[in-house]
Amino acid sequence: MKIIRNTIPIADIYQKLSSGELTINRNYQRSAGLWPDNARSYFLDTIINEFPFPKIIIRQSVDLRTRKTKREIIDGQQRLLTIRDFIDNKIKLSKVSKNFSLHYFNDLPEDIQNRFLAYEISSDNVLSASEEEVLEIFRRINSYTLPLSKTEQRHATYQGEFKWFISSMAEYFTPFFEKHKTLSVREISRMEDADLITEIVNVIINGVQARSAGKLDTLYKTFDQEFVNKTNIEGILIETLDYIKFNFSDLFQDFNVRSYNFYSLFLALVFNKYGFSTEGNEILEAYESTGKYVENTFETIKELNVAFTELEEGITTGQYANFVEASSSTTHGKKQRSIRISTFIQIFRAL
Repeated sequence: MKIIRNTIPIADIYQKLSSGELTINRNYQRSAGLWPDNARSYFLDTIINEFPFPKIIIRQSVDLRTRKTKREIIDGQQRLLTIRDFIDNKIKLSKVSKNFSLHYFNDLPEDIQNRFLAYEISSDNVLSASEEEVLEIFRRINSYTLPLSKTEQRHATYQGEFKWFISSMAEYFTPFFEKHKTLSVREISRMEDADLITEIVNVIINGVQARSAGKLDTLYKTFDQEFVNKTNIEGILIETLDYIKFNFSDLFQDFNVRSYNFYSLFLALVFNKYGFSTEGNEILEAYESTGKYVENTFETIKELNVAFTELEEGITTGQYANFVEASSSTTHGKKQRSIRISTFIQIFRAL
């Protein structure tokens, strides 16, 4: 067996698929058509925007009967058939493609079509491999794959309105998370940014709850076909993050505001201006929304600085003792989340 690593322009791949020079080996491939429309569109949008995607694997051998070279796809069927169907105008981009929603290939500007066709796909050409060697390739590929986290499983399972809403919000929030180390690069790579945003949306819709993967799954399932509050919640999320960027930049520069306290600060601001369901939550039932974020931002930052200083220094007595304890033990329980959110609300209301 010999492996030649190469890149192939999409135009060449398309020509080989159309002519039958490149075929699918059904022994290795799942049946075609498993990708939902949004997943196919997101993949095509990846190419349009010239982002990379995983390499394909092609098995190359000589047919002794015809004396011709035989090429077959052993990994990458869904990707290549999606590309072929798009170029043949059999599928159009869905709204997950922000710039070219509802476009067929022929609807794209000519420069985008040319760029798409010139895109270089990374490939491994496997020469003179036996069936056992091909199967060993698959075994080794799969052995290096990390198990999917619950968030990754969720995003792989659901391809509807809510999943793509969270993806679009992650694009807006994640540069802030990375800049201020709210989440590490590794955490972001495992989609914990999407998880944090989903947790925030869950509170806006359903009130403060303990962390539950099942409840987040229900959120994705409930709004998979239609997310009726999308525009409203999108406005709340973007407006609140913009408010934090403009008013609390000093706090985030001076302290490492980890994800559980970003969650608490963010939701306290949302609660102040918009409110959310507080059913069964005695701590937050004592408050009502005020229709505004914070009156005196400068004084609020000073109070928040005290709270975060106590947290970093591990002070367990004083004005913010409950806040420190709720940030030091289990951070995902309903009680701990409620204490942290209500502490921020108290700081906002006291000024």
